[in-house]
Amino acid sequence: MSSLEAIGAEHIRVTYTKVFGQVRLGRPGLDGAEDRAHLAGTLRGQLQLLLEDLEGRAGDFHGEIRATADHVATRAREALAVEEAAVARDPEQLHDMAVLARSLLELCRLPQLPTGHTDSCAHCLP
Repeated sequence: MSSLEAIGAEHIRVTYTKVFGQVRLGRPGLDGAEDRAHLAGTLRGQLQLLLEDLEGRAGDFHGEIRATADHVATRAREALAVEEAAVARDPEQLHDMAVLARSLLELCRLPQLPTGHTDSCAHCLP
């Protein structure tokens, strides 16, 4: 079972939407320490599973898509290194983790490129 199946892409989207809540100057509209703590734990779990999924597909990406995947994975690992309680207290950290989860989700959903093709191949470009 892939991470997407384990978590459910819709659950990731719902968490992302909850973190963003009522957008006010780019800050998430979250109420209550308990709600933020729950979201911090949820996002941490999502990031961990999505990172595993992405790392399992490392050979599927090339060129700019590979560079993007590497960047998002590095940022996700950095976010996971922050103490969960600190994330729960900082709306910006929650915001960043939600963006990273959505980014990882979209990277994990990319189709595998055919052997011998890269993301800059004329046959693979839309």
